[in-house]
Amino acid sequence: MRKFSDHGFVLLVLLLAAIPFCFCINSTASCVERDREALIKFQQSFQDTSDGFSSWKGKDCCKWKGVSCDDQSAGHVVKLDLRAKRLRTQVHFQATEVSLSCLLELKYLKYLDLSGNNLGDGPIPKFFGSMKQLTYLNLSSAQFSGTVPQHLGNLTSLQILDLSNQPLLIVDDLRWLSRLSSLHHLDMSDLYFEETLNLMQVLSMLPSLLCLRLSNCGLSETQFPGGGTNASFLRNLQSLDLANNGLLGPIPDALRNMTSLRRLDLSFNILQSSIPAWLGNLENLVHLNLSHNVFNSIEGGLLSILRNSCHLKSLDLSPNPFQGEILGTSGTLSGCTEYDLDTLRLVNSGASGRLPDWLGKLRNLKYLDFQKNSFSGPIPFSLGNLSTLRELYLSHNQLNGTVPESLGQLSNLTVLDLSSNNIDGIVSEVHFANLSKLEILNFALNHLTIKVKSNWEAPFQLKYVRMESCKFGTQFPQWLLAQKTIKLDLSNASISGTIPKSLHGLHLTYLDLSYNKITGSLPQKISDMMPRLDSLFLGSNHIKGSVPTSLCNIETLGALDLSKNRLSGEIPGCLKNLQNLYAVDLSSNNLSGVIPSSVGYLRHLVWLNLNNNSLHGELPSALRNCPYLKHLDLGKNRLSGHIPAWIRDSFEFLIILRLQRNTFNGSIPSQLCQLSQLQVLDLAHNDLTGIIPHCFDYLNGMQLAQYSTNQPESDQQGYDSDAEPNNKNIWRALKGREYESVRISSLGVSMDLSSNNLVGFIPEELTSLSGLLRLNLSHNHLEGSIPQKIGELKSLESFDISNNQLSGTIPMSMWSLAMATLSHLNLSYNNLSGPLPKVYEVQPFDSTSFTGNSLLCGAPLPKNCSGDDELHQIPTSTSDVDHDSEEDRYEKLWFCLVVMLGFAMGFWGVLGPLMLNKSWRRAYFRYVDEAKDWIFVAVAVKMRSWRRWEEAM
Repeated sequence: MRKFSDHGFVLLVLLLAAIPFCFCINSTASCVERDREALIKFQQSFQDTSDGFSSWKGKDCCKWKGVSCDDQSAGHVVKLDLRAKRLRTQVHFQATEVSLSCLLELKYLKYLDLSGNNLGDGPIPKFFGSMKQLTYLNLSSAQFSGTVPQHLGNLTSLQILDLSNQPLLIVDDLRWLSRLSSLHHLDMSDLYFEETLNLMQVLSMLPSLLCLRLSNCGLSETQFPGGGTNASFLRNLQSLDLANNGLLGPIPDALRNMTSLRRLDLSFNILQSSIPAWLGNLENLVHLNLSHNVFNSIEGGLLSILRNSCHLKSLDLSPNPFQGEILGTSGTLSGCTEYDLDTLRLVNSGASGRLPDWLGKLRNLKYLDFQKNSFSGPIPFSLGNLSTLRELYLSHNQLNGTVPESLGQLSNLTVLDLSSNNIDGIVSEVHFANLSKLEILNFALNHLTIKVKSNWEAPFQLKYVRMESCKFGTQFPQWLLAQKTIKLDLSNASISGTIPKSLHGLHLTYLDLSYNKITGSLPQKISDMMPRLDSLFLGSNHIKGSVPTSLCNIETLGALDLSKNRLSGEIPGCLKNLQNLYAVDLSSNNLSGVIPSSVGYLRHLVWLNLNNNSLHGELPSALRNCPYLKHLDLGKNRLSGHIPAWIRDSFEFLIILRLQRNTFNGSIPSQLCQLSQLQVLDLAHNDLTGIIPHCFDYLNGMQLAQYSTNQPESDQQGYDSDAEPNNKNIWRALKGREYESVRISSLGVSMDLSSNNLVGFIPEELTSLSGLLRLNLSHNHLEGSIPQKIGELKSLESFDISNNQLSGTIPMSMWSLAMATLSHLNLSYNNLSGPLPKVYEVQPFDSTSFTGNSLLCGAPLPKNCSGDDELHQIPTSTSDVDHDSEEDRYEKLWFCLVVMLGFAMGFWGVLGPLMLNKSWRRAYFRYVDEAKDWIFVAVAVKMRSWRRWEEAM
């Protein structure tokens, strides 16, 4: 009984002791008053208080937002989470040493996060080094500056330290870091590292380090030794981020010892040579990013890395300038029973060869992106085995063959992009059989024919459809009308008939039906059919009638292309309602009337093309309210009046100005010279008078060759002012709102002032426009000679100054152009004279390029030249143009040297001996004295006899 009572007493004591502990677990202790007062002081350092601190009221600070207490420490504050993301605002502190040091009174604080706030733009305060109890410190994006202080090394209990995203912080010494032996996670990304050569030495003293992030720190390869490194931290490290550092050379061998590594990011460096095969031996690797480097091969091919990488989930190798086949098609995946890889990206990397069948063994693959390479051959049938695949991108390659029917079994697929290849054949219902989750379908720019039954019901609901250049037959595909498509591109798809009224069910924001055979008129209630439309492309069809005013009710409309149709009537004045409009192309229609002044309300307008209509009147001054205009084409109309001087102040960003084939009169305003970005100026076929402005050398946009036409020769046989830009390519750029990448296409960097009444000389200043591809000054009344510096137009491909009154010889610098870039030349019907070099040996210019100049001679003209045949020789290189002038300069130099040498020899040949030999000097001066006396006596006798003769007379 005694024994039992003793045991019962002990048990009772234990139960009584456990009761308060149990209650403590579920209770929330009230905060210590001292901690509350410290937080109040800390709050007073805020420049402003926001809703993020609205809860900082009352006596219990443990209930305040971002504050956590620990019951075991009797209600002391142990965690302060005031990161900007959690507060949903950025706090601005009056960050003085005093105002922040109140945090030192939080004696039990272990977790401190002030990331994303503005802590005063000064150095990291010293008091942080006294918070030795901290295990977590996050000061990222806190806008500190100066150097990272050494006192942070006092935080010996620290396990996580984040100082990232502070580019004004400088790391000049890392010795303090070696004292943080408990550190697990270190992030110093976006700090500036000076030549901290002790980096690896310091890191090797952190045996507990698991995660290291040093992206965008300006590190160099010298801070990572090439040989093997036995540092234990390498063997323990699980995550390493060295992205965006400009590292050169191969991947450091030191990294091959990271056997525990799970994540490695070396992207955005200048790593080169081959990707080593030993990366495939890092069996724990889960994420590998080698994108944006300059690797040219993979040792053993991609297959060698993947074969044993069973746990690898993501691999990004794009873009890199790989050469040849890098995937490895000869082997097979056999190292793992199952591969975890779910993301494989190889974009814009120059890879070629066939797509291997072993891709079908990556059964967990979700994202496969091989866009913009040179892969050829058919799409592997084995891709149909990737049952988990969600996104498949194979666009912009050279794939051929047909679309495998097995792709129709990818039931989880949401994106299928096979655009811009050479794939042909028929696509039927089988190809879409189980694609119930498909949202994006892109078959554009192939040779595919879509054949499905008229009553076919698609198993998916598409958001984006692009089937440009696919063939659908003659009718609009009915199955598309049942979709909830937001963006639809069926351009160049051989579709005929009228625009279906049932399009209203598609909720369209983007519609491209250009380059088809659509007839009829635009729907009068088009705004009801497509109220959310952002872009409408109906160019190159057979649409007639007027532009409906209901179009002005689509307030979201940004791009409008109705070009190359049969539209008539006037341009609606209500376009001013479309405040989001940035591009308008109504060219090549039968529109009449004046350009409405309401266009001036379109302040975001970048592109305006009204070319080839029947518009009349003057340029509306309201256009000056469109300050962002880059492309203005009003050519081939009946516009009149002067070219306004306000163009300079209004169109600062103008790149293309085309006013050709109108009836503009007056002179070319010198204000055009201020359009510094102008690259195409076409004023041909007007009634312009006066001289060519001498200030055209201010056209900076024409001074550098910024665009390469890369066109067939047939497109480069002279400049034609009637030639239209390749609207298809230009609009394709505009469709993506890539304003800056708008290519001038068939126009190139050019100037056309032909077929006017211009007089005077060709300004020498034109020769500074070194980026010009085409220059046409023909059919004017220009006189004088061709500028001697015409050869400085190094990019010139077409030059036409025919039908003027030019005289003089053809400058020799012209022939340097003939050998370099010039493919079209027309100097006919002027008054040029002199012999032609044997230019036909370099460029096959025929006689029509020179006819109408009676004083020109030499091949290919029938008139022979007399005289030295050397005059007819073409320079053997572009430098020979100035060969004669170079020889003249050398001859003059040698002449001067010889004269000076002769003078020196004669002068010192006489004076030298006289100065050195005393007897010679005496004899010489005696001879001079005697000669002087003899001359004096002879002259005196002669003069006396002369006087006597005069007296006798």
